[in-house]
Amino acid sequence: MPSLGFGLERLGLPSLRNPKTSLVLILLVSLLAGIGLLKLKATGSLSELFRSDSAVFRNYEKLNRLFPTSEYDVMALISGKDLMRPGTIDDIRNIQLELEFAKGVRGIVSMFTMRGKLDETGYAPPLFPADIPRGKEFRQLLEKVRQHPQIEGKLLSLPDDNGEQVVMMVISLEKGSTDTGVLKGVIDGLNEIIREQVKTAGLRYQLTGVPVMQLEIRQSIRHDRVTFNLVGFTLGVLISLFFFRRPTLVFISSICPAFAVLWIMGILGWVGQPINTFINVLPPLIMVIALSDAMHMVFSIQKGLRSGQSRFEAVRHAVLTVGPACVLTSLTTTIALLSMALADSADIRAFGLAAAGGTLMAFVAVITLVPTLSMLLIRDEKRFLERDKEGFNPLLWLEHVCRKLGDFVLSRWRFLTAAGLAVAIVFTFFYSQLEVRYRLSDQVPDTDTAMQAMQMVDRDFSGAQKISIMVEWPEGVDFSSLQVLEAMAGVHKILQNYPQIGGVTSLESIRLETGGGLDEKGRKLFREYVEKLPDNLKDHYLNEKARTALVSGQIGNLEAAQMAPVIRQMEADLRRLGQAYPHFRFTIAGLAVVSALQSNVMIEQLNQGLIIAVIIVIVLLGLAFRSLDAALLSIVPNLFPIVTVGTFLYLSGEGLQFASVMGLTVAFGLAVDDTIHFLGRYELEKRNRGSTRIRVRETMVHVGPVLVLTTMVLLCGLSVTSLSSLPVTRLFGQLSMATLAAALVADLLILPAIILATRRYRRDIGQRDQKGR
Repeated sequence: MPSLGFGLERLGLPSLRNPKTSLVLILLVSLLAGIGLLKLKATGSLSELFRSDSAVFRNYEKLNRLFPTSEYDVMALISGKDLMRPGTIDDIRNIQLELEFAKGVRGIVSMFTMRGKLDETGYAPPLFPADIPRGKEFRQLLEKVRQHPQIEGKLLSLPDDNGEQVVMMVISLEKGSTDTGVLKGVIDGLNEIIREQVKTAGLRYQLTGVPVMQLEIRQSIRHDRVTFNLVGFTLGVLISLFFFRRPTLVFISSICPAFAVLWIMGILGWVGQPINTFINVLPPLIMVIALSDAMHMVFSIQKGLRSGQSRFEAVRHAVLTVGPACVLTSLTTTIALLSMALADSADIRAFGLAAAGGTLMAFVAVITLVPTLSMLLIRDEKRFLERDKEGFNPLLWLEHVCRKLGDFVLSRWRFLTAAGLAVAIVFTFFYSQLEVRYRLSDQVPDTDTAMQAMQMVDRDFSGAQKISIMVEWPEGVDFSSLQVLEAMAGVHKILQNYPQIGGVTSLESIRLETGGGLDEKGRKLFREYVEKLPDNLKDHYLNEKARTALVSGQIGNLEAAQMAPVIRQMEADLRRLGQAYPHFRFTIAGLAVVSALQSNVMIEQLNQGLIIAVIIVIVLLGLAFRSLDAALLSIVPNLFPIVTVGTFLYLSGEGLQFASVMGLTVAFGLAVDDTIHFLGRYELEKRNRGSTRIRVRETMVHVGPVLVLTTMVLLCGLSVTSLSSLPVTRLFGQLSMATLAAALVADLLILPAIILATRRYRRDIGQRDQKGR
């Protein structure tokens, strides 16, 4: 029979013949990879996930070019009881004064930057005087604060039942302050200033905002990278030790994953690919892929040595018999992972390409390292066999369990086939009913302070996310013209009409705040006032050079499915407004807008990519086995784990998320490995005489233990993702583990039952072959 691996398994033969030369080359490649590893950087960008050629993302990029956006805003929340007391107000204002001089700070917006009404000269006095008054004058000041349109519910929360209030300061950072290597120092500086000040005032504080979230994402990625590698490698060693018992075999099987991870991460470092929240799961993923293939190879070598083969014969047999299946599993996993490269997202494409490359690196590591180390480390076969027979052997116990399981399948194949098909059909229906779900906060560590503070903003203010509308007017028109001010007022009113949106700010809110009229004199005074505003404040509302103004509103941490209809309705309202201003352009933009509109499209793309990958893999199996039957036999066991986990997502209300579709895609690529190894062994058994019953039983005995073992390895390896503080990483790991467990059930129960039920084999099953009983 032609090779299942298209002859690529023969890459392991040179290592078999020249192990020392092979080891030298492996170490040289690893040294280069180690240098690349030092170049790796983590990125915490929330927008890169949605980077695409779409009009929505181009609008977001335009917004970033023209205005300082929320990507550079840190929200400082200072809380305590009865904040509106003279002494406490002074304490909070002192905090702001200290922050004005902090490293990387461009400016601050708070209740202390608010102004009163314009006088006849165009001057608007500060709302809070330099010296906070007492008595009656202080009560009058409080009344002005409560009536100010830009403070209560926007920068100062209402007191709760315990008298607790929150003051919010929006700290605008300079653009360079969010760069990797700089951001941590900036945020640490802000923390240090506020911490010292609030301690003496008896207040509390928290920081949130996109820069803080980016920093926490980067720190989580770095923490996960170390944790995943150390814990994952340790688990792999312990599992190998339990099943192989021999230090030599444990070392051979455990070292392959370490080299595979080193090589792919080194390549990413050399090509300058930063580590994002998705690539963050690459080390445990590649580790379990390499460990799974390595254990298949080592298991075969161990069986060969037990049967009396020399180490050369045992290793060569493993390369030529198990190697093809490893090639095919690597190809099918690579195809599944490459399906994510079709997504209209920079982050997901990067993950798909990196994971596909990592899978190929895992195969190269296994097919070169296992023969090399086996030839160098297994010296005395007789002594090896003597020690190998000592004590309890878990693999022999697994063989016994799989023999019993095979007998069960042989006696219940009709029921298992019917039940498997029925469940697969029902679960496929549930999978088709899954709805897309996404929140921007899914990308942020949920155990750190930024998420807790964001929840406070959502609760006490209008929300931590921002929706902005750019108002563009024709050349030759001034921003203070009646037409522009009326257009902005119309947009401002549209945003205010949505109950989900609050804290609307714009030049219109400044005009209302200062009492500027729309007559010629009022517009002149308003223009003079705006020209005198600090750059950090004016730049949030106006870009005169680009003839564009910004109207922004705050919105809570809604799901994309809840936010998208609001945005679509807003677009319709703006189109109607545009009929009155035909030469104006109104554009909705912002990170919240991009995530709400693009997440649905991207997740659907990923889901379609998964379906395409399933079809391609099934076709590839047919080509590899040169058999239409093999392709048909693989359909149900390969679909079963996907639709099973999809049904769980449907019944639990989780829906389809980025992490869930990616987890299903990756797990499918891993799960199909079991099908390949089962069918590959079954094809080998067909060379022997005997009925289909004998072939199925022998396949279960030979392959079953390794499938169970490698699935345990995969589950243990992916379980390290539960240690992450990133929700997307934990969900990815949990769903991958569930899919792999379902795949093992499908390949050890449903697949052999379907083989027995296939019409082609009915005559064999009907025979009363004494050996088949």
